Amino acid sequence: MASKPILNVALVGYAFMGRAHSNAYQQVNRFFADCPFEVRRKVLIGRSQGPLEEAARTWGWEETANDLNIILGREDIHLVDVGTPNDSHHDLSIAALKAGKHVLCEKPLALTTAQAREMTVVAAKAKTADGKPVRTGVWHNYRRAPAAATAAGMIRDGKIGEVRHVRGVYLQDWLSDPKGPATWRMTAKACGSGAHGDLNAHLIDMTRFLTGLEFDEVSGLQQTFTKKRPAANGKGTITVDVDDALLFLAKMSNGATASFEATRVAAGRKNYNRIEINGTKGSLVWNFERMNELEFFSFEDEPRAQGFRTIMCMNGGAHPYAGNYWPDGHIIGYEHTFTNHLYDFLVALKSGKPFRPDFADGVANQEVLDASLESAKSSRWVKVEHSQKFAKDAGARALKKSAGISH
Repeated sequence: MASKPILNVALVGYAFMGRAHSNAYQQVNRFFADCPFEVRRKVLIGRSQGPLEEAARTWGWEETANDLNIILGREDIHLVDVGTPNDSHHDLSIAALKAGKHVLCEKPLALTTAQAREMTVVAAKAKTADGKPVRTGVWHNYRRAPAAATAAGMIRDGKIGEVRHVRGVYLQDWLSDPKGPATWRMTAKACGSGAHGDLNAHLIDMTRFLTGLEFDEVSGLQQTFTKKRPAANGKGTITVDVDDALLFLAKMSNGATASFEATRVAAGRKNYNRIEINGTKGSLVWNFERMNELEFFSFEDEPRAQGFRTIMCMNGGAHPYAGNYWPDGHIIGYEHTFTNHLYDFLVALKSGKPFRPDFADGVANQEVLDASLESAKSSRWVKVEHSQKFAKDAGARALKKSAGISH
């Protein structure tokens, strides 16, 4: 049997997302026997040498470096993964693209729409060392939960009819204590926005993925409840200049209405990421805290049996990704969504087929984020200005054509 081609990865960042991505690189060949590459964890990149070395040992990275630029000239680095805070996504991704590397980047893609569009323009022109187009992806891993992918397929197949309403909430409570120390996630310079860019970004992407619709117009409301927090180093305080919570309404491209709420101060909610889609024939609900299940209602059921029912989406013969793990009904978790996401990217990389979400999808997401922020500041409805170059359907129909959702 011929050996698989080797794909060497350089990952920038070793904290929360660095761990999640490292685990995906470690597991993808183990759970997906048909993965087209032998993935090798080549270089882990970070600034603090002690923690960096410890992370590299823990996750099996062969080398460490303190600066991405010093390894970009190496021909043995094929893929650069940007898992750092938001303010570095733009510069790191562009440097990697110009060096001819494929790029996976954490969400949101950038701090602003202008940055995101520039990244996409550079990506469109970039070529690898052997003259092939550089490929990009954004780590919106929730798309790759088997239940979420199943929901997208059901909507695409008309199971709920035409979409009429979308309502999404993403609720956390880790900033409920006003004495909690500040992190980079609480300064606009580092993150762009607070709960909005962190959590609403996921809801925006899931809405586009599930429904295939675009956002037309938005109206936002934001609030910062704790405006000063202790500095992380214990010396003084910092001013919080991003939102603790941001809610927005949206008009969708087909006339559907939508509502979204992201907050980090919802007491008791740890990672409550829930989206409900109502259509002319039925409804679907996906809740990350019950990530292997779908709630489904259909008017096509006979009246005496109508009602929401729960679908366990861990049947390997029926649901995307499920068959690569355990026997039917044996659930998977958060970390597996990253492995599934990586697998789809690698299959697309090998086949040349589309991968979603790519950087153009990151632009579309950022356009909605920025319009909602503008609306919250101006207290008026704001049109989402889609660049004609980047506005495209990133919904389930497009994803079906990519390598990973052809089940």
